[in-house]
Amino acid sequence: MPHVISRPGVVSGTRMAVFLALVHAVNDVLTAILGALLPTLQVRFAASTATLALLVAVFTISSSVTQPVLGALADRAGQRRVAAAGVALAAISLSLVGVAHSIPLLLSLLVLGGIGSAALHPVSTSIVGGPSSKNPGLAVGLFTAGGMAGFAAGPVLILYLVASHGTGITPWLMLPGLALALGVLTLLPVWQSHSTGRMSRMLDHRALTGAVGWLTISAALISLAFITFTSAVPLWLVAEHGIATDAPLLGWILGAFSLAAALGAVVGGAVAARLGYARTTAASLLAAALPLMTVLVLPAGFGTLIAAAAAGALLYASQPLLIVAAQNAAPRAPAAAAGIVIGIGSALAGLLYIAVGAVQGVLGLAPTMAATFALLIPAAAIAHRALRATE
Repeated sequence: MPHVISRPGVVSGTRMAVFLALVHAVNDVLTAILGALLPTLQVRFAASTATLALLVAVFTISSSVTQPVLGALADRAGQRRVAAAGVALAAISLSLVGVAHSIPLLLSLLVLGGIGSAALHPVSTSIVGGPSSKNPGLAVGLFTAGGMAGFAAGPVLILYLVASHGTGITPWLMLPGLALALGVLTLLPVWQSHSTGRMSRMLDHRALTGAVGWLTISAALISLAFITFTSAVPLWLVAEHGIATDAPLLGWILGAFSLAAALGAVVGGAVAARLGYARTTAASLLAAALPLMTVLVLPAGFGTLIAAAAAGALLYASQPLLIVAAQNAAPRAPAAAAGIVIGIGSALAGLLYIAVGAVQGVLGLAPTMAATFALLIPAAAIAHRALRATE
């Protein structure tokens, strides 16, 4: 049964989608804080690459596997309450990353911040793309674009503030998030919650096998390449090129990569209408390996920015295609199938990155990154086969 609005809010329709896109942007500015400050945290705690990989994995897992549970909780406890609580929790926890004085505290903040961020995504997409939306696809697309824009701008903004004022400035970043959390709680409509009855199973076990299962594996390898770039490349630039840990160039590289990834997702969806999902996905993933490898051989500078942008666009051109294919493969539970491909795929990538971190300590950053980026070749083959089965 779809949600029914029991009390109209101050914002609705297109304005509600724009407002939640803004909330998503501010939230994802803070989710970029770990990647931006990873070199600084390495120096502060004299942390090994394995420890840094653990930090990345903990945040990735806590912000992905909890999404289905938090979405179900929102159905029962009220969507705007869960969304507002998530925004506030993420704002408080992630803004304190810059002043954490120990690894255990940092891990705790990342877990809480990941859970808070996870609460926003399934709730907001169900709100903006729900039955009351006149154009669900446009509304969800706007929400997604807001998040990617925030994630792209986050490293630039955070590193600029840290370079100017030190890491003690980061707690002030919670203020916009807290203000928007209050807005979510007070401005959005009130939906009737599903507070009675048993929570139904989200997805039949058969959807975990076959095409959806293979798509999830491919998504995990793609996410692993994304995590490796945003986490390991800044460390490598600092270690190999002598760039300062708070250099703006690090933020610009991460921002170019993430913003181009958002644009690539849009272009990939358009191109696939002509070339087909399987061909577009395989070609983009194989092509992405070239600029990713190129980053490792170029001198740090403008060329690195161009290569990073190309890598992001090609890497994420397949993202909407995997989601739509998963929905087509499990027509009785399309949202849950898409959630598994993205959420479980991201969680698997987080787990795999722990192993990547350990290998980095043995082989070094550059060889390990190259090997990880090469996994896009089997990812392309797996996705091509799975997508052919769904076309």
